[in-house]
Amino acid sequence: MSASTATRPPQVPYTGSVSSSSSSSSSSSSSFAASDSDLPSSNSMSSATVVRHSMDATPRPAVQVATLRCLRCARAEEVTSTDDPSLSGMVQIGTNIYYCARCAKIVGYT
Repeated sequence: MSASTATRPPQVPYTGSVSSSSSSSSSSSSSFAASDSDLPSSNSMSSATVVRHSMDATPRPAVQVATLRCLRCARAEEVTSTDDPSLSGMVQIGTNIYYCARCAKIVGYT
């Protein structure tokens, strides 16, 4: 139990008003309010928490480059993940399986 309390931030006395609580419970609720101020339940902290998480997240590339290779003649085309394979002259015949336009016409896929 002492290991988990050592990682918590220090408790700061709550300076705000406590609504509808007696004086004996106000001291206990003040420790909870001070230690839980980093939770996204309050309106002022929720927007800051979202910004912090988006900045802490590792940036992922928005667009990935892939090489499409014809199954029949091995012709290769580089396309981005947002491109349509048909714009580069490739016809998709399965998951990650392509024919070039020439081979697709010979085989009968077009």
